[in-house]
Amino acid sequence: MAHTESDQPDSMGPAIARGILVGLPVSLIGLTFAIWLITDLDLGDSLVTALLPGILLGVFGGGFAGMAMTMKE
Repeated sequence: MAHTESDQPDSMGPAIARGILVGLPVSLIGLTFAIWLITDLDLGDSLVTALLPGILLGVFGGGFAGMAMTMKE
């Protein structure tokens, strides 16, 4: 029988969580300021407009980046 278990701790879950925690505020703030600068909305309306796409982009992009950080060569 082959030994398939690794002695290293499972690092994919924490890496994905770390990526989401970094990606979520970055994308939300970035989209808010981009919408604020491009449109004639005020800052509050720009934040409301950026909420859904910012959350989706931050979670997806951050999770993907966290998963990519765990890949080995």
